[in-house]
Amino acid sequence: MTLTESNAFVSMASSADQDYPASNILDSSEKVFWMTTGLYPQEFIITFKEPIEFRHIRFVTSNVKRFVMFTTSNQEPKNFETIFEKTLPNNENNLQITDYTLDRSIDVRHFKCVILAGYDSFSSVHSLKFDAENSRMGKKY
Repeated sequence: MTLTESNAFVSMASSADQDYPASNILDSSEKVFWMTTGLYPQEFIITFKEPIEFRHIRFVTSNVKRFVMFTTSNQEPKNFETIFEKTLPNNENNLQITDYTLDRSIDVRHFKCVILAGYDSFSSVHSLKFDAENSRMGKKY
């Protein structure tokens, strides 16, 4: 099941380009993407209408140098906890694939990613996938 089918939506993005909107992060295809509009940091928040539980993340980007990910199970997008931070090697404009497994499953209502630095003025997020169990419906995202 895709993030769009899971009733997830991008509730905040720090930059907007009508040709590369933040909603592209939710698309399962890596051929569409959200592009930042220069300057760092850049961030986005994905909100789930119903909380999910997940343990594994797959994050596909381009020109991202350093990022940090946060989650919260609160009803409102506040009091985030850091779950993962990474510096990526320069991949010369090719896709950067980051797979990360947490040491335990966590409940999430809001997921936030902050791109702290890039290898270029612009970076892109091609996809974000969770290996998740919906705590109420038992579906994969």
